[in-house]
Amino acid sequence: MSKQHIKRLTVPKTWVLLRKEHKFVTRPNPGPHSFKFSVPVSLVLKELGYASSTKEARKILNSKSLLVDGRRVKDVKFPVGLMDTVNIKDVAGFFRMVLDVKGRLKILPIKESETSVKLSRVNNKKIVSKNRIQLNLFDGKNILTDKKDIKTSDSLMLKLPSLGIEDVLKFEKNAFVLLIGGRHMGVFGSIEGIDDKKIKIKSDTKTFLAEKRFCFVVGKDKEVVQLK
Repeated sequence: MSKQHIKRLTVPKTWVLLRKEHKFVTRPNPGPHSFKFSVPVSLVLKELGYASSTKEARKILNSKSLLVDGRRVKDVKFPVGLMDTVNIKDVAGFFRMVLDVKGRLKILPIKESETSVKLSRVNNKKIVSKNRIQLNLFDGKNILTDKKDIKTSDSLMLKLPSLGIEDVLKFEKNAFVLLIGGRHMGVFGSIEGIDDKKIKIKSDTKTFLAEKRFCFVVGKDKEVVQLK
């Protein structure tokens, strides 16, 4: 059985919270996102000011008013991860989990229309029965498709909650990316060159190298959904 709480001093650096005000914080359940890129939904509600305690967060969830990626969430320990959308129906609150410039998870207010789409990167792909292709995505989701031109490291714009593919953002030169790891985590930039595992990124006035596994395509000339 997993532990219910975790010491604040040991949470990932991507979490934004006061580490010495209290000793413990709710531990998110294992789920689609990694521990590094997700926080429990109770912490999201507290950070937004809709709940001051886990008990109040549980009442909100019991009222059937909170959706993550278009689906109802019931558990206060449900992990809300990078690129996930949050819709709090009773108060018309619409948000997306993003990274700030310091590489920390941040809840960003967005337009209601943006909660119907999300971006997810293709981490892996394989051929399954009837010669169909299964795409294994960054957020733990798996999608079956007939589109053979989708490659690993491309990003998909998905329709929520059906997960239909609205658009494919190719991992290629001039693509606009968000770095989700390394010393430049949280930085946006354009791909200037691709060389095996190293990618040349131009961000504002500086150019640097980053690892391919840290690049998340979020647009062509700029991000296609609100991320900052």
